[in-house]
Amino acid sequence: MIVLPFFLALAFTLFAGLYDLKTSNVHEEVPALLGFFGVFYWLIFSLINSDFSYIISSLVTGGVFLSIALLLYKAKIWGDGDAWILGSIGFCLPSLTSGFLSPITGLISYPAYFLFNLLLVGGVYSIFYIFAYGVLHEGILKAFWHEFNKLRPVYIGAIFAGFLVSVYMPYFFLIGFLPLLYTYARVVEKGMRKKIPITELSEDDVLVGGDIRGLTPEEFEKLKKTKKFVEIQDGVRFTIVFPLTLIFLYYGGFFGLLAMFA
Repeated sequence: MIVLPFFLALAFTLFAGLYDLKTSNVHEEVPALLGFFGVFYWLIFSLINSDFSYIISSLVTGGVFLSIALLLYKAKIWGDGDAWILGSIGFCLPSLTSGFLSPITGLISYPAYFLFNLLLVGGVYSIFYIFAYGVLHEGILKAFWHEFNKLRPVYIGAIFAGFLVSVYMPYFFLIGFLPLLYTYARVVEKGMRKKIPITELSEDDVLVGGDIRGLTPEEFEKLKKTKKFVEIQDGVRFTIVFPLTLIFLYYGGFFGLLAMFA
């Protein structure tokens, strides 16, 4: 019963993720269609089986996912498109058990397990994205080396201290790189900001200091009349993390990864 919703959610989120990578935007129709299909599918399934727990589970899980997602959007952690995508996944996939994926029942609730894996995959993806973004933009690399040279002894000392600690606590050498990684991430964030003439502004652009979303037609027209230059903010294009998380969960997620190395 979960196969069709799973692969439909994977297809929809993959399309949204690839489009986001290309344009930094998410079609609002994508989460709307996915969420509508999920509710419709589980309603029909409930009627066929005379068991309304399925549609209730869809509505509850979708509501929980959407509430958390909108809170993260209001906290300016991700964009509105990401919020609606997560909500639609909850409506479409209120459970990932029934033997289709890893047996997580009884270990941790599905919403908590999904969100944990989403954060895990998203964290790894964000690190690689930020690293690649800096490497591909020469100006960011120059700014980073400038910051590095200002406090070079501090960074080298932290790395050296991390290696000393790792003699007694394995892998703790990674902590020594945290100051360097923090500086790099801060430089990349600044490099993602750009001041442009109003003639180059598009509705998909995100303004610095505003909500992480594109402009409404009304906001766009008002800016064109009142501003000559605006500062826009790029960011980690996160939507592709949703299909990656679904694939990760297909193979068991975090528990499945632990089992591989056990």
